[in-house]
Amino acid sequence: MKRSIYITLAIIAFTFAAAETSLACSCIAPTGKLKTQVSNAYKDSDAIFSGKVISMGKTSDGNYWLVKLAVNYTWKGTGMSEITIKTALDSAMCGYRFENGKKYLVYAHGTAADLYVGNCSRTGSVSENGDVKYLANLKRKHAAKK
Repeated sequence: MKRSIYITLAIIAFTFAAAETSLACSCIAPTGKLKTQVSNAYKDSDAIFSGKVISMGKTSDGNYWLVKLAVNYTWKGTGMSEITIKTALDSAMCGYRFENGKKYLVYAHGTAADLYVGNCSRTGSVSENGDVKYLANLKRKHAAKK
């Protein structure tokens, strides 16, 4: 009798532990050459631009950061000089950690009025990102197809 109670408690504990683990964000690591990774991200993204974070604040519901960037260059999507993007509050919810005053290369999804960035995208610091050399060529190829 005691053994069946212990087994039942162990199953319940394991179920809750597994549920807690499943709440974390997980990304599939990109494979292949950098050029191919950038090309795939270009196809999958609605907006790609570099910019400097000029302000950050939370949404009214408190679930997301609203990050305003002064745009330096646009490879795809909106041609606005300032863009506000949304990202989840923390990395466990797949949010990307932006820092005020830093420059980023941003790969975003959505419409110009509602762009979202997650930590599974190629978004990253401009200084640490080798994507820029491939993006100009992709922009030219895309423009030639139109």
